[in-house]
Amino acid sequence: MKHLLSILFFAGVCTFGAIESQAQNCKYLLDETDPMTEERVRRMKMTLEGRDFVVNYYRKGNAFRVEMEVALIGERNFIVEEGTILNLKLGSGDIESFAAAQRATPVSYVAGTQVATNYSATFHCTEAQMTRLAEHGFSVASIQLGDETLTRVVKQKKASQTQENASCILND
Repeated sequence: MKHLLSILFFAGVCTFGAIESQAQNCKYLLDETDPMTEERVRRMKMTLEGRDFVVNYYRKGNAFRVEMEVALIGERNFIVEEGTILNLKLGSGDIESFAAAQRATPVSYVAGTQVATNYSATFHCTEAQMTRLAEHGFSVASIQLGDETLTRVVKQKKASQTQENASCILND
């Protein structure tokens, strides 16, 4: 009987430890309560390619968004229009499409001896889409920027991070 209690105690400690370690994996860039609405606001950041391509997951209450920040060499004067589509290829092979929630204008600056342009765009995302991202992650991101299609293949380690971060955003 004493041996059985020891095994049950050990199993309980292991289960609690697993739950605790899962919670510690969620390193939010932002995790606070909106003082106006009292809704929890969270953001997870993933740098996918150097500092040139960043994807964030955002949640305020039950509203979800996917955010993209991209830096391009050279001065670009086009605008990412509302409704522009960001496509993410999931680990399952399916493609999820996200429409830009608003216009994104370019921000150009001098970096050393070069001019660079940054775009920061926010895309609508349903809870069902975030759930699929949590289940499969994504391995390819593609968006039409001006007259070119920007496609980035995500390394395997980063692809699993996209999955883990989506799971964290879904946590209540």
